[in-house]
Amino acid sequence: MQIIISVPAFAKVMCVFAVVLLLSRLQVRLSFSLFVGSFVLGIWMKLGLLELGQIVFQSVTHLQTASLVMIVGFILVISRLMKDSGHLDRILSTFAQLSQDDRIAGSVMPALIGLLPMPGGALFSAPMVDAALRRNTMAGEAKTAVNYWFRHIWEFWWPLYPAVVLAVALLEVDTWQFMAIMAPMTLVTVLAGIIFILRPLGNMSNQQDSHMSFYGMRGFFWEIMPILVVVFVIMALAGLTALLERLGFSVEIPGALSVLPGLIVSAIWVCIVNRVSLMQFQSAILDRGMVSMLLLIISIMIFKGIMMDSQAVAQIRDELMAYNIPVILIIVIMPFVSGFVTGIAIGFVATAFPLIIPLFPSSYNFDYLSYAALAYTFGVMGQMVSPVHLCFLVTKDYFKASLLTSYRHIVLPSVTVMASAFIIFFISRFL
Repeated sequence: MQIIISVPAFAKVMCVFAVVLLLSRLQVRLSFSLFVGSFVLGIWMKLGLLELGQIVFQSVTHLQTASLVMIVGFILVISRLMKDSGHLDRILSTFAQLSQDDRIAGSVMPALIGLLPMPGGALFSAPMVDAALRRNTMAGEAKTAVNYWFRHIWEFWWPLYPAVVLAVALLEVDTWQFMAIMAPMTLVTVLAGIIFILRPLGNMSNQQDSHMSFYGMRGFFWEIMPILVVVFVIMALAGLTALLERLGFSVEIPGALSVLPGLIVSAIWVCIVNRVSLMQFQSAILDRGMVSMLLLIISIMIFKGIMMDSQAVAQIRDELMAYNIPVILIIVIMPFVSGFVTGIAIGFVATAFPLIIPLFPSSYNFDYLSYAALAYTFGVMGQMVSPVHLCFLVTKDYFKASLLTSYRHIVLPSVTVMASAFIIFFISRFL
């Protein structure tokens, strides 16, 4: 027994980490897997049952946990309301009138759907991709790649993604800072998709059925206003905070909480424009998928609380320094493996980030954010090549595509994005 207790903290956390990933791989809910892992880690780190209970209570009742629960809840409600009211259909139809290339329409439509994350949302955009590419005969694997890849281009920084919200909270940075450091990876991902997925499809012009016009653009931007308003409010709050500081007033808004006002305005906008009934609103709030997601958020915060309060993180830092293990390897491998096994972004943030964030530079500056960007990028790519990623599986099934052949369209752009992240990271060392 003494030998088990005396195991280095890093090995303890790795074992717990493996148990969480294994349970998730065995179809056990990630929320329950994390709770079990948290309990095992706490006992292994010599915490008593009373101490564990106190940490769980403090984690659940913390302001950060409450803000995350509210934000994720609003995101899910807005997504459900826009889908049920036909708002998403209008967004896609207005853009289809502007596109002059089937490849553009086929890639932008899943990207637009991706602005509002929803479980298995790729299945919602798959019929639209099929319709956009209906004039062209191509293999189902190619259509799978188009739908799957471009749906996830925003997952690096878009503030409606629960993984982004959680990462901001765990990193303890402002939302706009995380968005700014991660936004270039969306551009890299788009370019990789164009080079390795769209260009091989050949020319697919469609000038006779669509054209650019002022009224068409106005209609399109009007329809995506619920999405844009969230970003506008975040920017407005950042500007107002900066102005108040210049006037001598110190105002501090928690990073994750800064998204909430925009979500409230967006929800009101969606309800008014679509004349959402009380019954529709109640149906969105009482959706069963929301309960499981909110339980996951709570489990994540419990896991984080035990990681910190058990001193596991501090011990790991000391051990790594003693063994001279390259920190950069841990920072990229942990999120990638976690994303690959869980198949969801919030999974790698939940399980890997509490472990690797203490390995970043201590000050919250550009150097700190660059490490965060590198880790987050590898986590996203891990879940993109995961064979258990729900979006990948439902897209493949919809287009009746081969899993192995579909991978051939995804691997090269994924490797390109990870290589680009490393290049950007190391170039930033010399700036």
